[in-house]
Amino acid sequence: MKNTRIILLSALLSSSVAISTASAEGFFSNIFGAAKSTNSGFSTLLSHVPADTSYLIANKKPFPEEVMAFHLNRSKDVMKMFSDLDKKDQDKAKKGEDGALLSALFEEFSDKLSNNKLEDTGLSLKATSMIYGYDLMPVIRMTFADKEKLMATLKRAEKKSEYKAKLTKCGEYDCFVDTKNKEGVALVFLKDHLAASLFPADEKQKIIDHLTGKSLPKQAYSAEKWDSFLKENNYKGFGEGYIDLKKLSVKLKPKIIENFGKMDPKELDNCMAVAEDHINNMPEIIFGTKNLDVKKMDYEMVIKTSPDVSATLQTIANTSNIAKRIENPIFDLGVNINFIKLRDALTQYSNFLIKSGETHKCKSIDPKEIRKGMGGMMMAMNMGLTQFKSIYASVADIELSDKMEPKKVDAYISIGTDDPAGLLAMVGMLSPKLMGFQVPSDGSTVKLPAGTIPSKGQATPDVYLSRTAKSLNIMVGNDKPALKDYKSDTAEIMSISLDGKRYYGQLANIMKMMPKGSSKDAADASKMMESMGDMMGNIDEIFSADKRGLVINYSVKY
Repeated sequence: MKNTRIILLSALLSSSVAISTASAEGFFSNIFGAAKSTNSGFSTLLSHVPADTSYLIANKKPFPEEVMAFHLNRSKDVMKMFSDLDKKDQDKAKKGEDGALLSALFEEFSDKLSNNKLEDTGLSLKATSMIYGYDLMPVIRMTFADKEKLMATLKRAEKKSEYKAKLTKCGEYDCFVDTKNKEGVALVFLKDHLAASLFPADEKQKIIDHLTGKSLPKQAYSAEKWDSFLKENNYKGFGEGYIDLKKLSVKLKPKIIENFGKMDPKELDNCMAVAEDHINNMPEIIFGTKNLDVKKMDYEMVIKTSPDVSATLQTIANTSNIAKRIENPIFDLGVNINFIKLRDALTQYSNFLIKSGETHKCKSIDPKEIRKGMGGMMMAMNMGLTQFKSIYASVADIELSDKMEPKKVDAYISIGTDDPAGLLAMVGMLSPKLMGFQVPSDGSTVKLPAGTIPSKGQATPDVYLSRTAKSLNIMVGNDKPALKDYKSDTAEIMSISLDGKRYYGQLANIMKMMPKGSSKDAADASKMMESMGDMMGNIDEIFSADKRGLVINYSVKY
């Protein structure tokens, strides 16, 4: 944990304070700057990156100043909250120990960041940074503004914590190196940037030589290659990256063999060949910024697949979605799958797995068991799932009692199907109380009889049904929910939306209602949820497929 916090310290400033989500923004939380970073600094950092690195995450074009200012202003409360929480940790840490030093450093950086005085620490919001793989070791490089101020910050933290940082020399540079455990950590203060890494203890000299620049790669990753990557994918340069799964698997193979030493070497090699067949069909993951302004960010992740797999993936989604959706949901989820095509895709995959296992003589893959499992799945899909075209579920509102039981629930579920009446009849086979239950086809609502839904004596909200020519709809708590028309130009496999403020507000309420004494940290947790809600936006994720593979589009509106 301590080593991890040291690495986080080295990356703290290059973080955008727009850490309001854990998805897309989280992908490049270590690589944001603001608007005046130079391309020469970017090229300098790239000169340390091996051309054959298995992953690279970087920002060439720092965040526009107006965007950074907007997020800094929105995140002040969160930064203050983290600072206050870390002060509590510092109070718990014993003076004169390294844990107290780490807490003091976190306090320095978070306090200055929340007060727009980060430059006082020697770091800068205009930093350029990147994360990449040096063999299997993760390396972070990040430019800083003023080395003297940075060292002065360290001195203040030393005084506050009463702990002297054990700085040493790595060549001509000040550095911190800890190899007490099997896994070491190193942080080097170069002339123009910080370099940090986690590494196996026996690789210490190798990683130190790399961090200091004593051992430069024979061929470095070029700025021109990065520009081509951005242009090819129409990324804007504010935070992009890739993971080359084929290269990574090659480097991981010796470690995997080492960890499975008790397994027959030949059998292990045979089964790893099956894994390689899978990776050949899913060789790379890429991600990057598609659009960025003060009020909105669009981000993309693509799991690249082989042409055959991509072609199959593009058949999975139906061409139409649920046409009516909740107007302002706290959370909603849409699944839009052609289950016949999915059934066919799973059949293709099972055949591929069996063939690969037989070709490479991997005994762990049992064709009989695979065929048996697929047979059961096919029966279930043919009997019921092919009835479904789309499923949409949402929560419009929810209120809890002081006993944390729902006292109000407004939810809406819509099931797209070619035969709503037949689907209702099928449900009636499972619930006798619904047997013969009639729902008009004109869209009007009908209330379910009391006791239809098992509740074990607890109060349940009213439930209503309606149907149209192509949907069966379920309304919980409200027979006239506010709906809006929904249309997408993308054939969606799945979609998710989240109103961050209301969602985290609900979590905060739950924390407040926890019994006294059940958790001494409940108040802090509730405050954290409220602060996160204040800075969260409205999040939309859409899963689809194109010729590249599986595509995840992530959008945040503020």
